[in-house]
Amino acid sequence: MDLLLNELSVHGQFPDISAFKAAIDRVMDMRAIAREFNCRLYAHRNITNSQVRADLSLYEALHTLPRDTRGAVVGWLSKRGPFWDDDAKHDSNDYFECGDDVVTDTAVGEAAYCAMVGIDRSLVSLSPSDWEYSPLTVRLVSDNVTDIAVQNYWHQQELITALQAAQPPIASWSELEAVARFRFQRLSFSVDCFQPLLNGQPFLPGKTDAILSRLDVLNQLMGLIGAAGQWLPTGQALYQKHFTGDNAWFSDSSDTEKHSYRNELTFPHPDAHGRSLFCPWHGKVGKTSKTPYRIHFAWPEYPGDPLYVVYVGWKITV
Repeated sequence: MDLLLNELSVHGQFPDISAFKAAIDRVMDMRAIAREFNCRLYAHRNITNSQVRADLSLYEALHTLPRDTRGAVVGWLSKRGPFWDDDAKHDSNDYFECGDDVVTDTAVGEAAYCAMVGIDRSLVSLSPSDWEYSPLTVRLVSDNVTDIAVQNYWHQQELITALQAAQPPIASWSELEAVARFRFQRLSFSVDCFQPLLNGQPFLPGKTDAILSRLDVLNQLMGLIGAAGQWLPTGQALYQKHFTGDNAWFSDSSDTEKHSYRNELTFPHPDAHGRSLFCPWHGKVGKTSKTPYRIHFAWPEYPGDPLYVVYVGWKITV
């Protein structure tokens, strides 16, 4: 599945720059999510001419953003792309409409044409906007009238769910390893961290989504740390959700386990020969089931250091 950025969702609706920045940050997060699933988010070459406010174009608004955000977004939307209109599938003579809007030569029209001919393309829209609904019903008006359903995403979790559903099912532990290493670029996996699964553990398809979900949380957290090492608000919320409470996905080992299993919970340092990492922190998969798996990892020592994943396999402590 490929994704098209809906330029019609920038229609002068933003009351101030902070609201626009929050919206463009969400889009950049969704672009990063798409990349993790080997998908591309395309834009229109003229999207920067869209109006953020009546007196402010998208291009002008981007140049008010902090430098790190500005460089990434301007580079994408103004220079590097990818741009879907470089190889548009629908013709400008086609007539597409969505509600009261003519959407020929827009991402909405392009996505509708692609859906009609069997090309898997969906939309990403900014939020807030007038385009926060899905599916969109796009009408092709010609000799016959054809209604086309187009999927549209404006929140990260809905997009993640859709991309996960679009992926072929994982059929082995080795495929799980390949997907994890490709998808979670913010994590540093040790060379042999998946060996406990690969060395004879029966493959259990029902565990793959749970393992990837835990790794996804760690991957997200690594992108939600401020320059001073503090959690950003979204990072704090994600940490509270998955690291606290009786049903938390992640926890530290008990003092008894740390004492009894210290050797088993100590792993070679992935980047420093001769050093080791004590990794009692773990993600839990099958906490109370007969097939308990664990993901052991080491938190970064300093802001900007890697998060090392050192073990994915059967529960070490008994």
